[in-house]
Amino acid sequence: YSLPILKVVEPNPLYDKPVSEANRTSDGKRGRLYGGQLRYVVESECWIGDGKAIHSGEFDGLDSETAKWEITKFVGGERKMQYRLRDWLISRQRYWGPPIPMIFCDACAKAGKGEQGDMPGWYAVPEKDLPVLLPNVKDFRPQGKGESPLASHKEFYETTCPGCGGAARRETDVSDTFLDSAWYYLRYLNPQNETTALDAERVNAWLPVHMYIGGSEHSVLHLLYVRFVAMVLHDLNLVQFDEPMTKFRAHGLLIKDGAKMSKSKGNVVNPDEYIKKFGADVLRTYLMFLAPFEQGGDFRDAGILGIERFLHRVWKLGQTHVAEQVSPDGDAQRKNEHALHQAIKKVTEDIETLNYNTAISALMICLNEFEKGAPPSRDGFSVFAKLLAPFAPHIAEEIWRTLLGHKTSIHREQWPAYNPKLIASDTFTLVIQVNGKVRDSVEVPPDITEAHAKEIALQRERVRQFVGKAEPKNVIYVRGRLINIVI
Repeated sequence: YSLPILKVVEPNPLYDKPVSEANRTSDGKRGRLYGGQLRYVVESECWIGDGKAIHSGEFDGLDSETAKWEITKFVGGERKMQYRLRDWLISRQRYWGPPIPMIFCDACAKAGKGEQGDMPGWYAVPEKDLPVLLPNVKDFRPQGKGESPLASHKEFYETTCPGCGGAARRETDVSDTFLDSAWYYLRYLNPQNETTALDAERVNAWLPVHMYIGGSEHSVLHLLYVRFVAMVLHDLNLVQFDEPMTKFRAHGLLIKDGAKMSKSKGNVVNPDEYIKKFGADVLRTYLMFLAPFEQGGDFRDAGILGIERFLHRVWKLGQTHVAEQVSPDGDAQRKNEHALHQAIKKVTEDIETLNYNTAISALMICLNEFEKGAPPSRDGFSVFAKLLAPFAPHIAEEIWRTLLGHKTSIHREQWPAYNPKLIASDTFTLVIQVNGKVRDSVEVPPDITEAHAKEIALQRERVRQFVGKAEPKNVIYVRGRLINIVI
């Protein structure tokens, strides 16, 4: 393959033998034999892209892709594609796996008979005999014999051949959960259906799944199998889709004290302990707040205390509202509505994209605004409780029923919608530049004119330090963003 220019190593006097022309480097220099080997020092990195073969005998001049397969042929190799698909974990035998509904008959095998021509001796269990149930046994543990525990139970494997009626043996291997979980989502739609495994009407109505959320460790085994099974069922016209999930999102990994949680390290978090100490809502909200969903993060006891304080503040605000029957004045009401509708927009959008941590952050920002001035109105606090409900469902329900006096469940309420007019800010930060460099900023009304913006900018003390008495040569105003004074 194409190589970089090589530099010849200085010769060793003990092996000062000139090399042949065939071993001359591409720049015409000669190498030296060192202990029978030609040594070079590479001056640059090797080329790893496509190129032409050189110093390769009969393969000289061939492009790298062609040379690769010509060399394979020359050394007696073969070109093939090899998939690393496991054997569905059939080899991982346990007692509790679903039996494979197949029967083998020695007599039919010797006679060349079978349900399919290329599988003499093999028959599927007749439909009237399905499902094949596991027997009740005491010794269900693997025996270390390389076979299923069922292979030790004659009452299970001794049966009658569906073909000739003679003695036959039931398959004793079972399938593992990776195969089972590749199709049971179809059965969940109607597990009471005793006529057919797949309820076509419900399958067509509910599937494919809109979003699948799981760990990245399942991206090869489970997800590969579930797609494989769906495509087979699609080819058999049993389902109308060939992709079982239209969207996949992998959640991140939680760690503890900087290390992956494991029993051997003794850093596994027992949720029962935290629920007993803080309550389920605190733990649930903290798990969603501590890190981005797809990245994961470090579980820290100090972090959960912040969520506990946040929910205590929410409850206290609700009690204050009930005790004082708050009715904020016009200015306080306007500020509260602005903060609340910003939270509605942010939480709604972030839940849709699974950005739970930033949604909870938006609720914290909104709560801070409520606490700065007058508490929100009853309707405003009711909306806040709805936004909190997906993260802290129990305290939100208590606020809804106990503090606000509603008779229905908050979890059956309509999700709030934001008003774009109430989100619009009364001001924006005008960035002030002098000759393209940021020198100051100021809060101004959103409808400020260029003339007014110029007037305000030139009156700012920090700007005057850079402008001095010079008359601006030009003023560049970008509405809603910045003004640049050119001198």
